[in-house]
Amino acid sequence: MPRLLRYAILFALPVAIAASALGLSYLVLDRAGETIDPLAAARLQQGADVVYSSALFYRPRPYKIERARLTKADIVLLGSSRAMQFVGAPWKVPTYNAGGAMRDLESGEIFTDSLLELHHPKRIIISLDWWWFSQSRRPDAPSDASPDTPLTLHELVQPAVWLWDGTLTRQRLQALLLEPGALKPAIGLPAQFMHAGWDPFGHYDYGDILTEQAGGNDIGFQETLKDIQRHSKRNDRAPSNAFSEESWQRLEALVKRFQDSGAEVILILPPVAGPVYDWIAAQPEPNLVKEVQRRLPTLPALTFDFHDPKTLGTDTCEFVDGIHGGEVTYLRVLDAIAADPSADLESAVDRPLIQRLIADNAGHASLKHDDPDRMPEADFNSLGCRK
Repeated sequence: MPRLLRYAILFALPVAIAASALGLSYLVLDRAGETIDPLAAARLQQGADVVYSSALFYRPRPYKIERARLTKADIVLLGSSRAMQFVGAPWKVPTYNAGGAMRDLESGEIFTDSLLELHHPKRIIISLDWWWFSQSRRPDAPSDASPDTPLTLHELVQPAVWLWDGTLTRQRLQALLLEPGALKPAIGLPAQFMHAGWDPFGHYDYGDILTEQAGGNDIGFQETLKDIQRHSKRNDRAPSNAFSEESWQRLEALVKRFQDSGAEVILILPPVAGPVYDWIAAQPEPNLVKEVQRRLPTLPALTFDFHDPKTLGTDTCEFVDGIHGGEVTYLRVLDAIAADPSADLESAVDRPLIQRLIADNAGHASLKHDDPDRMPEADFNSLGCRK
């Protein structure tokens, strides 16, 4: 019996330690808001001004669909992550930024079907990506579209990983475990500690990565340039990719679907950073980007080609990376659209406010914040920007 007891203790002790560690990990995840799934987060934002961003799961499509259905906005901004920098401040009518929900044409169709089941907006502004029309374009992975966020062993051990790589500091861990009452209202670890995430309007704040000198993900835009220059059948962003006639017809059908529901449609080709634009423009025909630009005016809707950043007066310092303009860039986009009488946006946006925000924040990717806990924007991509 003593020997059996010793064996039992030797077996039970590590199991108890592991179970305690996993229980502690779950407590960290729960208090950080990481156990809240995208649909629940969307519903919480309907009644509270909180930011949402999960460190475990990236599920923009189900989250944005649910937010759009809940807000029932008159104007919906739709597109990939390149549309997420439209901010809510200038809008005078109910508007929702569904940027991130349409990572390709297939996800755009799914979003449209889901939205129109419950709500018909009056206007849709769609931001297009040229790689949607590449013959090598592949749909999102099924998991990216799922609202399910199962906490498997992989997720439960992430707090230990975050402690190891510095994402979760001892101070942050202490706040989660010992001072939960002092935590600010936020959903998810990046929203709680890194000022990053989606606000109820749908705008995405890149947070602290913009405040770190040389802390960006695209130093000198070299990562973007390497990406689009890479010759591979799996690289749908390369300008050398063949144009897909079928994908273009799907876009035309999507536009017609919204118009048949009673919505006015505006389509834009958003800007890229200057060095990226110059490289794409120098590529020979057939050139996927140039083909999209040629076809854009043929669409049965109001269209704007802002691919060249010079058309907006935006510069490299206002970009988050080579293909993502920042908040100031997209204020310039909105101002340019509103300046066209055909867009009929004068009553929907506050243009004097837009122009003041541009003037006050020119040369920056993000607008200035009043939050004393946030550092000012830095030259995060090492472009020589004075900020």
